Amino acid sequence: MRRARQALQRWACAITGLLATLALVGVPVEVTIRFVEHPVVAPTPVVSLLIVASCLLLIGSGLGLRRLEIAPSGAQPPTPDV
Repeated sequence: MRRARQALQRWACAITGLLATLALVGVPVEVTIRFVEHPVVAPTPVVSLLIVASCLLLIGSGLGLRRLEIAPSGAQPPTPDV
């Protein structure tokens, strides 16, 4: 009985794989690339400055978190004055 169940599972797996392969080959996928009619304009310097500033802020906060993680566990992180 156990061999019959294993054989059935193998057949089911083989049939599922065959159907999946036929589905992937039989269903064509069409990818269309359309060109933009209008030329792409470079961003203004203010936008570039904001992007650079936000990247630097992310890097700085990541370094600050890493510094806090490396600090000894007995030391408490500085708290902001309210």
